[in-house]
Amino acid sequence: MAECPVAGPSSPSPPPEPPSEVARTVALEPTDPLSVLNQAFRDAYAARREAVLSRMGPVIAQIDDLLILRKGGQRFEAPARTRRYHVYKVVTHVPLALHVLLAPLKQALDEDTRVRLTTLRGLITQVRGSFDSRGLPAEHLARQHRVLDASLALVEAVLAANRVAQEDLSAFIHAQVPDLMKNAEAAARDQLETMHAAVEGWKRQMTPDERDQLRAVVAASHMSRPGNVATQYFAVTLGENWEGRFHEEEPHPGKRVLSSEATFDEAAAFSLLATHVLDARTSTGIFGEETRMARDLLADAAEHILAEMFQKAPAP
Repeated sequence: MAECPVAGPSSPSPPPEPPSEVARTVALEPTDPLSVLNQAFRDAYAARREAVLSRMGPVIAQIDDLLILRKGGQRFEAPARTRRYHVYKVVTHVPLALHVLLAPLKQALDEDTRVRLTTLRGLITQVRGSFDSRGLPAEHLARQHRVLDASLALVEAVLAANRVAQEDLSAFIHAQVPDLMKNAEAAARDQLETMHAAVEGWKRQMTPDERDQLRAVVAASHMSRPGNVATQYFAVTLGENWEGRFHEEEPHPGKRVLSSEATFDEAAAFSLLATHVLDARTSTGIFGEETRMARDLLADAAEHILAEMFQKAPAP
């Protein structure tokens, strides 16, 4: 599940700083012939990437709550989750947010923490009264009430005492773990069953060749955790190597499932998949190694130079 922002006051992000004097003196001027030549390369690469994408077989992208299929010049949409997924996720975030907020505190509450706790108290109370209309099974509904009631009780106690005893916080969060893990299972089941219904429906309308060519790209958050739900699903349904919850998203051009880190824009996600395919073909043609361009072109040289500079070898 995604990281849990804690409610409370916030300040607007500062505007981006202009390039430093050093950066301006290092960068090539746009009119420099080298800049013009490099732009020509970028334009040629972009054109070839678009050509690769246009000729690719069917491709599915999972972007947040949406599945998008591109096939034969057409675009189709289906849900990747239902609203229940978000119910389970948000309730799970409440104890996590309290732990993140209170674990560092060794003394009395500071004003910022009091404001955040007061805000959370109001939000929890408001949310708790909204569950009867959400259509959850009785067992699931009872679980959400347990988590929120325990969270609200902790908030009330901490505000009244103006401090938190770390042993009380530890007991609270450990007591929530069984319900949190059941919520995680419910959210995963919601996403997997929703995706599977959509993907199987699409696959039934494809020819055998189209099913064999089907690829998928998953929009994952920056530094996404191993075991992404959609990545696991596509690995299984497309016959890729499935490493389950321990799966690390490493770049392997030629695979049918790609994790698109921090790319939640549809065009960018599909473009990245085309880049993946184009780089694999180009890498094979130039280096005779399909995965070479998945590494920085300077990577091997950097490893060699660093070994000389620091008189050590990289760990295996």
